Amino acid sequence: MLLHAKSKMLSIHKKMEIMDEADQVLYTVESKAISIHDTTTVRNAAGETVATIRHKPISLHETHVIEFADGEEVEVRTELFHVMQDVIDLEGLGWQMRGDILQHNYEFVNSLGGVLARTHQKWVSLHDVYYIDVLDESQLDKIVSVYVALERIIREREIRRENESGVIAAGGAAAASQSGNTPNN
Repeated sequence: MLLHAKSKMLSIHKKMEIMDEADQVLYTVESKAISIHDTTTVRNAAGETVATIRHKPISLHETHVIEFADGEEVEVRTELFHVMQDVIDLEGLGWQMRGDILQHNYEFVNSLGGVLARTHQKWVSLHDVYYIDVLDESQLDKIVSVYVALERIIREREIRRENESGVIAAGGAAAASQSGNTPNN
């Protein structure tokens, strides 16, 4: 089953729709722009909550907790000060995510090494479109929920990098002006 995800970032809430090949919405994802608990909700086409994803603010590693509708919890954990690793363990599920995570080109692999799903980004598009090729449909809700959690981590890293670049650029300009090395001198 081939799914594709499109983000809608122009509303008060961050939204994403995950659709099938016929453009039928199978899942909706919503994160409140301002939230005390930093929570994202994944709902199926019937509007039922499939999973709730929370950012764990106090942690040695960058961590998101996924709570599935059946009460099962899984942590998606990455190292805080390193570039995204090519392998992320999902211990609660016995899965790994392997590949080029930052380029949205990775696989979901079960504990026996079987591929559950593959993701990739459509490069020629007016919008960010990401594809999820689900090979094990019995795990569809979990695959989609883990995908959403990882996309949150990637987006947060991109925003943090942009903010750090702005601070570094502003700091460099301030240092240059204090030393008299401005472009106008």
